Amino acid sequence: MPLLDAALRALAADLDDVYSIQEDTLAKAVCGPDASCIALLAKRAEQAVGVVLAAPIFSTIHGGAGLYVSDLWVAPQARGEGLSRQLLAALLQEGVHRSMGRFLKLAVYHDNPNARAAYERMGFRPHTGETSMLLSGPRLFKL
Repeated sequence: MPLLDAALRALAADLDDVYSIQEDTLAKAVCGPDASCIALLAKRAEQAVGVVLAAPIFSTIHGGAGLYVSDLWVAPQARGEGLSRQLLAALLQEGVHRSMGRFLKLAVYHDNPNARAAYERMGFRPHTGETSMLLSGPRLFKL
């Protein structure tokens, strides 16, 4: 768990995002029979060099369950080696094993053209006609 937490913290730092999850909450999310998501970690010499975190998502359009990739990070020293593709392929393999391998979905920040280009080289395409929306904080609890 410490390496997974460190990799996700590094991702947040790279993107200048807030990192608000506690390690015990992360552990519950990825471990055990009630796990709500899948995390895969790539490491070299006991250092995290890549991570992918995804949760199941069901789609009638795509004919079943797939995975929403919420976090994907590769350490600067490992970029350009195909590690993102390897992590996504391993994630898909795990998804297929768990009957949630019909598709992969992810979002890319507008100010991260390198990530978008990498995803497009893998075959990801923008899903036109769709706007990502979020409900959180006090308005979520008001609902």
